[in-house]
Formats: sequence, structure tokens, C-alpha cells
Amino acid sequence: MRRVFTFSFLLVALWLAVFSAHSVSALAFDYAPERVGAGKPEVHIKRDGAVSIRSARAAHLVGTTLYLQLSWGQLPMRFLMKTSGQTQVTKKYGGASSVVSIKVGDYLDVDGDFFVGSDLFGVEAKQVKDWSLQEESETFSGQIAALLPAAAFTLRTREGKEILVQPATTSIILKGSVVISQNRLAVGDAVLFADGVYDYAHNTLAAARMAVFQDKRQFLARNYEGILMGIDTVASPSVMQVSVGGVLYRVSLGEKTVVQKRNKEAAELARFVAGDTVRFFGPLEEAAYTLRDERAVDAEVVRNLNL
Repeated sequence: MRRVFTFSFLLVALWLAVFSAHSVSALAFDYAPERVGAGKPEVHIKRDGAVSIRSARAAHLVGTTLYLQLSWGQLPMRFLMKTSGQTQVTKKYGGASSVVSIKVGDYLDVDGDFFVGSDLFGVEAKQVKDWSLQEESETFSGQIAALLPAAAFTLRTREGKEILVQPATTSIILKGSVVISQNRLAVGDAVLFADGVYDYAHNTLAAARMAVFQDKRQFLARNYEGILMGIDTVASPSVMQVSVGGVLYRVSLGEKTVVQKRNKEAAELARFVAGDTVRFFGPLEEAAYTLRDERAVDAEVVRNLNL
């Protein structure tokens, strides 16, 4: 079994004799890995030169070289960390990152090869976990529980968790097959997916894309019946206003629209007058309904039941 060398507090204290009292006091004040969920500081060096460092603070950066600090109470320790193109960096929750994303103050777990520099112990880093990088690309689904200022909303996921979603002005939001703006969202909307950058520390999703459920069956062609309120012209193309169950519909008649009497014989629009009962068949326009709450139908057949 290979012998494993672990730095004890006593060895650390002896080694620190070469550092100034200023370094000790400053490091003890700044070192708090628990803020980002990192564990207690550890340094392990094996006989073959493999080194593992846990909860080291990035104190200084020079290009892709980092100076690391650890502290056991008032006893600090410093390491020089060298990186290369083969160094793998992961975020706290496992997402891939890069050396250039590491910032001063970040807390790191480092695995690599040990070396002794001119002033500091060093590590050639192979794998780095940055506990301070808590933003990941994530996808959520659920239901809008509350609308908030600045186009934000609370999303209740299928697991019962509530997260804050903040769409950007450039976010793409689909409702059915129609692109909508944030102000068309409503409490109770079923969000099929919302993806973007999720900040675990603040439980916030900066959404780049969203899809909201809309029942496509309501846009299938069907029969409607109501009271004619008005008609623009008596020649095609024309538009009728029809009240169906108290809801106003805009009914478009094109050159191919079949206009009939009650007995299905051909009829003329000139004989249509306000108050007539009309029946029409066609699909509800999805865009008009989704964007403006407007009931618009491109009629394939229109029948006047009073003729």
C-alpha cells in the first residue's frame, strides 16, 4: 500500500514561518468556504506526487496561473496552481467550465501533480471544481403561479418547487405556434419548458426560450352560429361581425367562400341584414386569438338562416 502524506496543523504552522503576519491576518479574515457550500480545508500529497486540495480560495490570478490560500483557524497555507489546456474545470453542480471563468475569491477543489516552486508549494492542476460557480444551463416546466414586475414570474414546477423566472427582452416565448411577448403570459399558464441559465444561489432562471401550452383543438374548423351585427361590403372579399353567445367574431369572406340560404341554395350578400341568424364554418385564427384575444374566422361556408 502506498504511503500517503497528509499535512498536519503543526507542519503547516512551521511552514508558515516564512510568511508575514499581515498575510496571516488578511487570510483568516477572508477565508469562508462554507459560504458557497464547500467543505473544510484539506491538503493530501501522495508518495507518487499526486496532490488533492480541498476548499482553496483563489487569492490572485496571473493569466491562467492562480495563487491559492487555505486556512485552519489562524494558520494559513498557500499554493501556486498552474493550469494547461488539459485542465478540466467543473462548476459546483457539475456543469463544464473553463480556467478563465475562475475569479478571485472563488473556492476550489484541485487534483493534480505536486511540485515545489521557488517560494511556494505548487500543483499542476488536472481537475478543478469551482464551488463559487453556481449558474448552470437548466430546463424547467410547470405552471405560472404569480406574475411579478418587470415581466418576471414565479414558476411552480411539477415537483412543487417555486423558482423566479426572468425572461429577457430577447427571449423567445412560444404559445402554441405563435411567438408572444411577456405581457401575454397569465397566471395558470402551463409552461412546457423554460430553459436558460439557472442561478442556484438565488433560485433564479434567466430564461432564453419558453413554450406555453395552448390547446390546438380550439383552432380546428368548426360550425358557429350567431346574430349578424354588421357587414362591411356586399361583395367578396368582405368581413362580417357576428355575435356568438355574446362574443363578437370577425368573419372573413373570400372569393372561395360559399354563401348560402337556409336550404343551402346560393345566396347574395346583399340580402344579409343586421339581426339575421347566420351559421358559418371555418377555423379560428390562432395568431389573432393568441396575440389580441380576437375571435377571427376565415369562413369556408356562410349560411343565412333567415333566407
